[in-house]
Amino acid sequence: MDDFLNRMLEAERAGAKALVVFMDDHPRQSEAWKVLRAIQNDEAHNCALIGKLLEKAGTPYSHATGEFYEKAVALQGARERIQYLVRGLKWAVKRFDEALPTLGPGARDVFASMRESHLRSIAACERVLQALPR
Repeated sequence: MDDFLNRMLEAERAGAKALVVFMDDHPRQSEAWKVLRAIQNDEAHNCALIGKLLEKAGTPYSHATGEFYEKAVALQGARERIQYLVRGLKWAVKRFDEALPTLGPGARDVFASMRESHLRSIAACERVLQALPR
């Protein structure tokens, strides 16, 4: 489980950092910017939640940033970046689904909540994509 927690921590950290970059693709306080800011806030909060699980388990937590970050910020264009973000969020949901049956009650609750948050983020990104010019 410790490997899973650290891998998810690295992935959430990568998402949070990439979203800060992605927000610059949109005018501050625009609808797209607000959506990305909310998702970034969720990703950063998830890092804290996973950190607490690792702390409770007495496991050192990773300080690395997942590979998603470098790939995400290398993309050009708001549409491409948000599409990549959606793929990353779906990847995380799949990892959560695989792990949920194996997690203890506390971790299961945290990841079930993160799963729901990611599904909301995917839906919000899809709405932003519909509004962006092609």
